[in-house]
Amino acid sequence: MKPELVWALAALAMALAPAAYAQRVQVPEANGAYGAPPPPSFAPPAAGGATPMYGAPLGGAGFDPYALPPSSPPPVVSPYSVAPPSYPPPYQAAPAAPYGATPYGTVPPYPEAAAGPSPYAWESGTYGFETADGGTLEFQRFLQELAFEYTFLYGDHSADALEINRLEISSTVAFPMFGNIKAPLLVTPGFAFNWLEGPVTVPTMTSSGADLPPRVYDAYLDLAWFPQPTPMFGAELGVRTGVWTDFQEVNSDSVRILGRGLAKVRVSPTLELLAGAVYLDRLRVKLLPAGGFRLQPNDIWDIYMVFPNPTIRRRLAPYGGVDWVWFTAGEYGGGSWTIRRLTGPDRFDYNDIRISTGFEWENQSQVSGHFEVGVAFDRELVYASGDPPTFSLDTTFMIRAGVEF
Repeated sequence: MKPELVWALAALAMALAPAAYAQRVQVPEANGAYGAPPPPSFAPPAAGGATPMYGAPLGGAGFDPYALPPSSPPPVVSPYSVAPPSYPPPYQAAPAAPYGATPYGTVPPYPEAAAGPSPYAWESGTYGFETADGGTLEFQRFLQELAFEYTFLYGDHSADALEINRLEISSTVAFPMFGNIKAPLLVTPGFAFNWLEGPVTVPTMTSSGADLPPRVYDAYLDLAWFPQPTPMFGAELGVRTGVWTDFQEVNSDSVRILGRGLAKVRVSPTLELLAGAVYLDRLRVKLLPAGGFRLQPNDIWDIYMVFPNPTIRRRLAPYGGVDWVWFTAGEYGGGSWTIRRLTGPDRFDYNDIRISTGFEWENQSQVSGHFEVGVAFDRELVYASGDPPTFSLDTTFMIRAGVEF
């Protein structure tokens, strides 16, 4: 072959080499379907040059096949490098009727001013009442809560023991009062089953003994309102009425009216004073004075030292997407029911004093609950017929758990 032809073929091969070995790579846009920037290994193509799979573009002016890639490529923000949002302590107790499972019930919810809104709150406008205030929309859920609670008081089947299993079901809805949805009227219908076992007694010629039925029931409607007309003055108001009976003996005594009224005065941004009364409508105790103070030094502690149901709450660190609150509480428990005994119609009170401790929790779906253990002491049965006048019971332990949706 002629030397001139060999040199011509060699020159042609060298000229075609970059195009033969280059390959075009499709680089996604920074705001493409996934919103992610191009990976750091991809470099933008130089003008007039094709982009290889890795490294800088081949060819072009100043191309050096032995040059190293830039030591500090432009920073690329990864879509997965964004830190998760930090939420404030999200626990905020759902508004509840003023009695709950006991005649005194639960502590009113944390004020929004102290605790802040929950980051897991229901989506605004999903349902509920709506009002405009200063150009902003505010929402209040109509269905506040659907609750189930179980209480167990242990009994050893002796003459001085009473075992109680209680299951309560309730639902709370909210109605705006006087156009103010921040302090709605809370309406709670509820029903409770109370299974009684003991005391094991034998009737005598002078006494019928304890003689309790196996079951008694609560069927009630509760109204609660927590008005706050000014930043300094407010109130906790509630009334409950219904039927408390074994449904074997239903009479005028089966229908009872319970009430609660406390005035609140805020003496500082963290301290409130409360005073009022609680009406129980029981045989032994009709009316109890109520009062004390509520101290919220920060969004961690809520100290509600108000007789007759003091409660101390402390927020804990969230764990596993669930917010936790530790609490300890005291209460004057029990109730009053009409029943049919061997000797005829009667009415009895069950009274006790309870001290308990436990935890409240709420997950990101706003399903919340509580679990507590405690002791019940100073227990007694009181009979309207005086047969017997009173019946003392042993101290026992208590377990209570509930879930709210």
